[in-house]
Amino acid sequence: MTPSDFSARIRQSLLENMAARPLDILIIGGGITGSGIALDAASRGMRTGLIEKKDFASGTSSKSGKLIHGGLKYLQQLDFAVIRETGRERDIVYRNARHLVRPIRMLFPLIKKESFTLPTLKLGLTVYDQLAGVRDDERHEVLSRRKTLQKEPLLNPETTKGSGRYVEYRTDDSRLTLEVVKTAAEHGALAANYVTMEELIKNEAGKAIGVKAVDGETGRSYCIYADFIVNAAGPWVDKVRVKDAPVTGKHMVLAKGIHLVFRHDLLPVKESIYFQHKGRMIAVIPRDGCTYVGSTESLYEEDIEHILVEREEAEYLLACLHAAFPPSL
Repeated sequence: MTPSDFSARIRQSLLENMAARPLDILIIGGGITGSGIALDAASRGMRTGLIEKKDFASGTSSKSGKLIHGGLKYLQQLDFAVIRETGRERDIVYRNARHLVRPIRMLFPLIKKESFTLPTLKLGLTVYDQLAGVRDDERHEVLSRRKTLQKEPLLNPETTKGSGRYVEYRTDDSRLTLEVVKTAAEHGALAANYVTMEELIKNEAGKAIGVKAVDGETGRSYCIYADFIVNAAGPWVDKVRVKDAPVTGKHMVLAKGIHLVFRHDLLPVKESIYFQHKGRMIAVIPRDGCTYVGSTESLYEEDIEHILVEREEAEYLLACLHAAFPPSL
C-alpha cells in the first residue's frame, strides 16, 4: 500500500480485502493502542487488519490533556518501574514523531500544606530524571519563590513557596493516533473506520477464528477471519469480551476524568503547570490559544457512549484554579 491508499474512497475495497483471505492478526479498536499494535504487526510483515466502530482516535485517544507524561505522578506511590517504562516509551515517541511531540518546561509549584516539600521535590525530580532517562539538557531545576512568581505571576503568592521546573512532552493526541494508523497503512495494514464487530466466528472447538463485522456506511456485513484477534477497545474492552463469554474475574473498572478548556485570555498562564490541590494533581496547559485544565478522576458506571461533564466536576476544577490562581478567575 501507499499513503494515498489510506482514504475513505477505498474503504469498501479495504474491507473486501480483509474478508478475501485470512489475516494473520485482526485488531478491534482504532485508538492509539490498536493503531500501535497494527503498526507493529504490519511492520513485521504480518497480514494485518484494523477495524474501528467510529472514527480513529474518537474515544479516549482524543480526550486527553495533550501531555505524554513521564510518570512523575507515580513517585508518591514509589512505582519506579512505571516511571522508567513511561519515560523510555515517551522518548521513543518523541524520536519517531518530532513534528507532533515536543518537550515543554513544566512548572511544579510547592504549595503550602501540600505533601511535597523542597527536600522531597528535589529528591523526587532527581529520581525522576534518572528513571525516565531525561537528557542532560532537560534535567530539572529548582526555583525560589521569587523566581517562581516571575515565571508565573498568576500563581497565588500567599501559598507558593517555590517550584521545580522539569520537562514533559506535549502532543496532539488524535493527530498522533492518526499518524500511527497512516504509517501502519504504509506498511500494508488494512485499516477501516466506522466498522462494528457484531459477533465472533468460532470453530467447532469454540475458538474464535474471525469476526462478523458491519460497515456503518453501507450496512454490508463481512466475515473476516484471522489467526489472532486482539481486543484493543479501550473502555469498551469488556463489551467485546462478552461476545466471547460472560465476563468473570478480572474486568474493566472505568474511571472518568474531565478537562476544562478556556480561551487563553481568560486564564493567561505563561507556563505549563502541574500543581497539587488537596493531594490531587492538576495540569494547566496553554496550547493553541486555549488553556487546558484537568483532570478529575472518579469511578464511572454510567453509559460510556454518552459521557457528560457534571456540574460538580466542573466546580471542583474551578475551585482548584481559584486556589492556585486567585487573581485570574
